[in-house]
Amino acid sequence: MIVVVSDVHLGSDVGRKCKGTGRACDDLELDPLFQAFVGYIGKEYLQTKEDRLILLGDIFDFWRKDAAEVLIENQEAVSKMKEIASRSVINYVVGNHDYSIREMWRIAGTRNLFCTMDKRLHLDIDGKAFTFIHGHQLEVLANPYDKSQKVYDSISAMLCSSAGVTGTAASALWSAIDPGTHGDYVKSMKKSTSERLKGKHNALDIVEELAQSKSRPIYTGADGWLVYGHTHRSYVDEESRTANTGSWGRNGDDCGLDYMIIEEGMPKLCAYEI
Repeated sequence: MIVVVSDVHLGSDVGRKCKGTGRACDDLELDPLFQAFVGYIGKEYLQTKEDRLILLGDIFDFWRKDAAEVLIENQEAVSKMKEIASRSVINYVVGNHDYSIREMWRIAGTRNLFCTMDKRLHLDIDGKAFTFIHGHQLEVLANPYDKSQKVYDSISAMLCSSAGVTGTAASALWSAIDPGTHGDYVKSMKKSTSERLKGKHNALDIVEELAQSKSRPIYTGADGWLVYGHTHRSYVDEESRTANTGSWGRNGDDCGLDYMIIEEGMPKLCAYEI
Protein backbone atom coordinates (compact mmCIF):
# COMPACT_ATOMS: atom_id res chain seq x y z
CA MET A 1 0.00 0.00 0.00
CA ILE A 2 1.10 3.57 -0.70
CA VAL A 3 -0.12 6.51 1.39
CA VAL A 4 0.39 10.10 0.22
CA VAL A 5 -0.21 13.24 2.28
CA SER A 6 0.70 16.89 1.77
CA ASP A 7 0.09 20.39 3.10
CA VAL A 8 -0.22 19.60 6.79
CA HIS A 9 1.66 22.82 7.64
CA LEU A 10 2.63 21.75 11.14
CA GLY A 11 3.36 24.83 13.21
CA SER A 12 1.00 27.21 11.41
CA ASP A 13 -2.64 28.08 12.03
CA VAL A 14 -2.93 30.31 8.94
CA GLY A 15 -5.96 29.34 6.87
CA ARG A 16 -6.76 26.34 9.02
CA LYS A 17 -10.30 25.34 9.90
CA CYS A 18 -11.67 22.29 11.69
CA LYS A 19 -14.07 20.05 9.83
CA GLY A 20 -17.65 20.96 10.60
CA THR A 21 -16.90 24.07 12.68
CA GLY A 22 -16.10 26.67 10.04
CA ARG A 23 -13.76 28.42 12.46
CA ALA A 24 -10.02 28.84 12.63
CA CYS A 25 -8.13 26.49 14.92
CA ASP A 26 -4.78 26.89 16.60
CA ASP A 27 -1.87 24.44 16.57
CA LEU A 28 -2.83 22.89 19.90
CA GLU A 29 -6.22 21.78 18.59
CA LEU A 30 -5.20 20.31 15.26
CA ASP A 31 -1.49 19.54 14.96
CA PRO A 32 -1.61 16.63 17.45
CA LEU A 33 -4.18 15.01 15.18
CA PHE A 34 -1.42 14.51 12.63
CA GLN A 35 0.50 12.51 15.22
CA ALA A 36 -2.59 10.34 15.67
CA PHE A 37 -2.96 10.08 11.89
CA VAL A 38 0.64 8.88 11.44
CA GLY A 39 0.01 6.24 14.10
CA TYR A 40 -3.22 5.23 12.34
CA ILE A 41 -1.72 4.79 8.86
CA GLY A 42 1.22 2.94 10.40
CA LYS A 43 -1.14 0.32 11.78
CA GLU A 44 -3.67 0.35 8.95
CA TYR A 45 -1.51 0.51 5.82
CA LEU A 46 2.23 0.51 6.44
CA GLN A 47 3.40 -2.80 7.85
CA THR A 48 5.79 -4.28 5.27
CA LYS A 49 8.85 -3.25 3.29
CA GLU A 50 6.66 -3.07 0.17
CA ASP A 51 4.50 -0.37 1.77
CA ARG A 52 5.37 3.29 1.33
CA LEU A 53 4.54 6.70 2.83
CA ILE A 54 5.07 9.70 0.55
CA LEU A 55 5.21 13.06 2.33
CA LEU A 56 4.39 15.39 -0.55
CA GLY A 57 5.66 18.70 0.81
CA ASP A 58 4.64 21.40 3.28
CA ILE A 59 4.38 18.84 6.06
CA PHE A 60 6.13 21.37 8.28
CA ASP A 61 5.65 25.12 7.95
CA PHE A 62 8.94 26.95 8.36
CA TRP A 63 7.54 30.15 6.83
CA ARG A 64 5.12 30.88 9.66
CA LYS A 65 7.06 29.73 12.70
CA ASP A 66 10.62 29.19 13.88
CA ALA A 67 11.85 25.81 12.60
CA ALA A 68 13.24 24.81 16.00
CA GLU A 69 9.84 25.36 17.64
CA VAL A 70 8.01 23.47 14.91
CA LEU A 71 10.30 20.44 15.18
CA ILE A 72 10.22 20.38 18.98
CA GLU A 73 6.44 20.71 19.13
CA ASN A 74 5.95 17.89 16.61
CA GLN A 75 8.64 15.51 17.78
CA GLU A 76 6.11 12.78 18.61
CA ALA A 77 4.82 12.82 15.03
CA VAL A 78 8.41 12.45 13.81
CA SER A 79 8.91 9.62 16.30
CA LYS A 80 5.92 7.79 14.81
CA MET A 81 7.35 8.36 11.32
CA LYS A 82 10.53 6.69 12.50
CA GLU A 83 8.51 3.66 13.63
CA ILE A 84 7.08 3.41 10.11
CA ALA A 85 10.56 3.85 8.60
CA SER A 86 11.79 0.83 10.55
CA ARG A 87 9.61 -1.47 8.44
CA SER A 88 8.40 0.54 5.39
CA VAL A 89 9.69 3.20 3.00
CA ILE A 90 9.22 6.94 3.53
CA ASN A 91 9.92 9.37 0.69
CA TYR A 92 9.91 13.11 1.30
CA VAL A 93 9.17 15.46 -1.61
CA VAL A 94 9.97 19.01 -0.49
CA GLY A 95 7.47 21.84 -0.75
CA ASN A 96 7.87 25.59 -0.65
CA HIS A 97 7.03 25.94 3.07
CA ASP A 98 9.46 23.20 4.17
CA TYR A 99 12.09 23.94 1.53
CA SER A 100 14.94 24.09 4.06
CA ILE A 101 14.35 20.56 5.36
CA ARG A 102 16.23 19.17 2.37
CA GLU A 103 19.39 20.93 3.52
CA MET A 104 18.86 19.71 7.11
CA TRP A 105 18.56 16.14 5.83
CA ARG A 106 21.62 16.49 3.60
CA ILE A 107 23.80 17.83 6.40
CA ALA A 108 22.61 15.13 8.83
CA GLY A 109 23.77 12.49 6.33
CA THR A 110 21.30 9.87 7.55
CA ARG A 111 18.80 7.67 5.71
CA ASN A 112 17.18 6.02 8.73
CA LEU A 113 14.05 8.18 8.52
CA PHE A 114 13.47 9.32 4.94
CA CYS A 115 14.82 7.09 2.15
CA THR A 116 14.84 9.98 -0.31
CA MET A 117 14.30 13.71 -0.18
CA ASP A 118 14.07 15.66 -3.41
CA LYS A 119 11.88 18.00 -5.45
CA ARG A 120 10.25 15.14 -7.35
CA LEU A 121 9.85 11.40 -7.14
CA HIS A 122 9.34 8.95 -10.00
CA LEU A 123 7.97 5.48 -9.24
CA ASP A 124 6.65 2.49 -11.13
CA ILE A 125 3.55 1.31 -9.27
CA ASP A 126 1.91 -1.87 -10.48
CA GLY A 127 3.23 -1.26 -13.99
CA LYS A 128 2.12 2.38 -14.12
CA ALA A 129 4.42 5.40 -14.11
CA PHE A 130 3.84 7.92 -11.32
CA THR A 131 5.51 11.30 -10.79
CA PHE A 132 5.13 13.10 -7.47
CA ILE A 133 5.82 16.82 -7.01
CA HIS A 134 4.65 19.24 -4.37
CA GLY A 135 3.10 21.49 -7.01
CA HIS A 136 4.56 24.93 -6.33
CA GLN A 137 6.44 24.43 -9.60
CA LEU A 138 3.11 24.84 -11.38
CA GLU A 139 2.38 28.04 -9.46
CA VAL A 140 5.62 29.50 -10.80
CA LEU A 141 4.33 29.15 -14.35
CA ALA A 142 0.88 30.46 -13.37
CA ASN A 143 2.21 33.42 -11.37
CA PRO A 144 1.90 36.76 -13.24
CA TYR A 145 4.94 38.33 -11.54
CA ASP A 146 7.86 36.08 -12.45
CA LYS A 147 8.29 32.73 -14.23
CA SER A 148 11.66 31.89 -12.70
CA GLN A 149 11.80 28.75 -10.55
CA LYS A 150 15.18 29.92 -9.27
CA VAL A 151 13.70 33.17 -7.94
CA TYR A 152 10.76 31.36 -6.35
CA ASP A 153 13.04 28.80 -4.69
CA SER A 154 15.35 31.52 -3.36
CA ILE A 155 12.40 33.37 -1.80
CA SER A 156 11.07 30.10 -0.36
CA ALA A 157 14.46 29.40 1.20
CA MET A 158 14.61 32.93 2.61
CA LEU A 159 11.12 32.69 4.10
CA CYS A 160 12.10 29.40 5.77
CA SER A 161 15.25 31.04 7.14
CA SER A 162 13.64 34.23 8.41
CA ALA A 163 10.66 32.85 10.37
CA GLY A 164 11.29 33.54 14.03
CA VAL A 165 14.29 35.75 13.26
CA THR A 166 14.03 39.19 14.86
CA GLY A 167 15.52 42.62 14.49
CA THR A 168 18.28 43.55 12.09
CA ALA A 169 18.89 39.93 11.04
CA ALA A 170 15.39 39.65 9.57
CA SER A 171 15.73 43.05 7.90
CA ALA A 172 19.00 41.97 6.32
CA LEU A 173 17.38 38.83 4.93
CA TRP A 174 14.53 40.75 3.32
CA SER A 175 16.79 43.47 1.97
CA ALA A 176 18.57 40.78 -0.06
CA ILE A 177 15.50 40.65 -2.31
CA ASP A 178 15.26 43.59 -4.71
CA PRO A 179 11.87 45.15 -3.85
CA GLY A 180 11.76 46.98 -7.17
CA THR A 181 12.00 43.74 -9.12
CA HIS A 182 10.33 41.20 -6.84
CA GLY A 183 8.28 43.27 -4.39
CA ASP A 184 4.86 42.19 -5.69
CA TYR A 185 6.08 38.59 -5.92
CA VAL A 186 7.16 38.55 -2.28
CA LYS A 187 3.89 40.13 -1.13
CA SER A 188 2.01 37.47 -3.07
CA MET A 189 4.01 34.60 -1.54
CA LYS A 190 3.45 35.86 2.00
CA LYS A 191 -0.32 35.46 1.56
CA SER A 192 -2.09 32.21 2.32
CA THR A 193 -2.29 29.70 -0.53
CA SER A 194 -6.01 30.29 -1.03
CA GLU A 195 -5.50 34.06 -1.21
CA ARG A 196 -2.68 33.69 -3.72
CA LEU A 197 -4.27 31.14 -5.99
CA LYS A 198 -7.92 32.19 -5.78
CA GLY A 199 -7.29 35.91 -6.15
CA LYS A 200 -7.71 38.23 -9.09
CA HIS A 201 -5.26 36.34 -11.27
CA ASN A 202 -7.22 33.07 -10.96
CA ALA A 203 -3.98 31.10 -10.72
CA LEU A 204 -5.63 28.03 -9.19
CA ASP A 205 -7.48 27.14 -12.38
CA ILE A 206 -4.33 27.73 -14.43
CA VAL A 207 -2.35 25.44 -12.11
CA GLU A 208 -4.89 22.66 -12.59
CA GLU A 209 -4.94 23.18 -16.36
CA LEU A 210 -1.14 22.98 -16.40
CA ALA A 211 -1.19 19.83 -14.26
CA GLN A 212 -3.63 18.14 -16.63
CA SER A 213 -2.05 19.42 -19.85
CA LYS A 214 -0.50 17.08 -22.43
CA SER A 215 2.49 19.46 -22.37
CA ARG A 216 3.25 18.67 -18.73
CA PRO A 217 6.24 16.34 -19.36
CA ILE A 218 8.20 19.50 -20.23
CA TYR A 219 7.75 21.14 -16.83
CA THR A 220 6.91 18.23 -14.50
CA GLY A 221 8.70 15.24 -16.01
CA ALA A 222 5.47 13.25 -15.69
CA ASP A 223 4.92 10.68 -18.44
CA GLY A 224 2.14 8.82 -16.62
CA TRP A 225 0.21 9.77 -13.49
CA LEU A 226 1.04 13.14 -11.92
CA VAL A 227 0.31 13.49 -8.19
CA TYR A 228 0.75 16.88 -6.55
CA GLY A 229 -0.49 19.01 -3.65
CA HIS A 230 0.10 22.71 -2.87
CA THR A 231 -3.29 24.06 -4.01
CA HIS A 232 -5.22 22.52 -1.08
CA ARG A 233 -7.94 21.39 -3.51
CA SER A 234 -8.13 17.60 -3.86
CA TYR A 235 -9.27 15.71 -6.93
CA VAL A 236 -8.58 12.65 -9.07
CA ASP A 237 -8.96 12.91 -12.86
CA GLU A 238 -8.54 9.53 -14.50
CA GLU A 239 -8.72 10.86 -18.05
CA SER A 240 -5.61 13.05 -17.68
CA ARG A 241 -4.13 10.77 -15.00
CA THR A 242 -3.80 13.65 -12.55
CA ALA A 243 -4.44 13.71 -8.81
CA ASN A 244 -4.16 16.28 -6.04
CA THR A 245 -3.77 15.20 -2.42
CA GLY A 246 -5.64 18.15 -0.92
CA SER A 247 -4.63 19.49 2.48
CA TRP A 248 -4.84 19.04 6.22
CA GLY A 249 -7.93 21.15 6.98
CA ARG A 250 -6.92 24.15 4.89
CA ASN A 251 -9.43 24.53 2.09
CA GLY A 252 -12.15 26.73 3.53
CA ASP A 253 -15.18 25.95 5.66
CA ASP A 254 -16.07 22.36 6.52
CA CYS A 255 -12.85 21.03 5.06
CA GLY A 256 -11.40 17.64 5.85
CA LEU A 257 -8.07 16.13 6.77
CA ASP A 258 -7.15 14.81 3.34
CA TYR A 259 -4.81 12.05 2.29
CA MET A 260 -4.53 9.60 -0.60
CA ILE A 261 -3.90 5.91 -0.98
CA ILE A 262 -2.62 4.24 -4.14
CA GLU A 263 -3.69 0.65 -4.57
CA GLU A 264 -3.38 -1.50 -7.69
CA GLY A 265 -2.02 1.47 -9.58
CA MET A 266 -4.99 3.76 -8.83
CA PRO A 267 -5.10 6.81 -6.51
CA LYS A 268 -8.04 7.16 -4.13
CA LEU A 269 -8.86 10.19 -1.97
CA CYS A 270 -9.53 9.59 1.73
CA ALA A 271 -10.24 11.73 4.79
CA TYR A 272 -9.01 11.11 8.32
CA GLU A 273 -11.99 11.29 10.62
CA ILE A 274 -11.69 13.25 13.85
